[in-house]
This record gives sequence, structure tokens and C-alpha cells, in this order.
Amino acid sequence: MYLKFRNLTQEARCWIYILKSPLTNTLVKELNFELERICDSWVSHGKTINSNYKIIDKQFIILFAEENDVSGCSIDSINKEIMRISNVLGISLNPNSKIGIFKKEIIHFYDKNEIIDLIRKNEISFSTIMVNTTVRNKNEFESSWKIQIKDSWLKTFLR
Repeated sequence: MYLKFRNLTQEARCWIYILKSPLTNTLVKELNFELERICDSWVSHGKTINSNYKIIDKQFIILFAEENDVSGCSIDSINKEIMRISNVLGISLNPNSKIGIFKKEIIHFYDKNEIIDLIRKNEISFSTIMVNTTVRNKNEFESSWKIQIKDSWLKTFLR
């Protein structure tokens, strides 16, 4: 069941989908319709799942659901539905290995080794803001969706 975001618990689990390119306003409207429909119809073993979604920076889809109600089969079916919708709407997804880095307030996607190279070349720094795609729930999303590289999992590769 689609719930207002504020009505989800802080422990609501999240799944992140990275888009290869920013959505147009028309695609945002179409995607909003489809994602709300997904949330409204999400069930696990016959039980309705309380859920919501966010479209962030026109480049990320984040689904939220009360985790204690979600089975592996229902997660698989939601992933398949996201893939189906993205194909119908012509939206390409990035692999989850891509990391969003903000350069002059514009998001760019790199893999880990490219980011290490950019830091070595002083094109970005440890204080550069990145998207934290390792957030697991609503609480982490609200507190640390955007963080500095020095506060991320990347810091272990940057000594």
C-alpha cells in the first residue's frame, strides 16, 4: 500500500536504482504514476506492503518498504517490474557499481577506480560530495544520502 513518506518507519528498507541519464519532466510524471501503482499493489505472501518511493535528482529511483513484511520473492517481482517499466518508458539503468559524484553541483557517474584516479589528479577531493548508495533504510537515507568522499566506504581505498 502506498503510504506518505513521512508515515513510513525509520527502519523502512530501501532499494536504489541508478538511471543512466536524467529524466525529462514528462518521464518523471509517467514514472511517478507507475511507481505509485507499484507501491499500491505490492504484496508479499498475500499481505499488503507499506511502501513509498522517491525520484531524486531525476537520476535515482528509491523504493522504500517496511522490511519485516517483505519476502525475497516479492523483492524479485518488484525488481522485474522496475525493469519492465524502465523498458516501456525507454529508461536505461546504470549498474550499481557506478557512483554519483557532484562536480560543480552536477552529478557525474564513475566507477571506484575512476574516482581514485580523479582524486590523484586533484580533479576532485576528499571533501567532494557523493551519493551514498549504501544507505539501507529511511533513516540512513535521510541522514546520509549525500556525503563527503572522506566519510564514505571509498576512504579505505584512498590512503
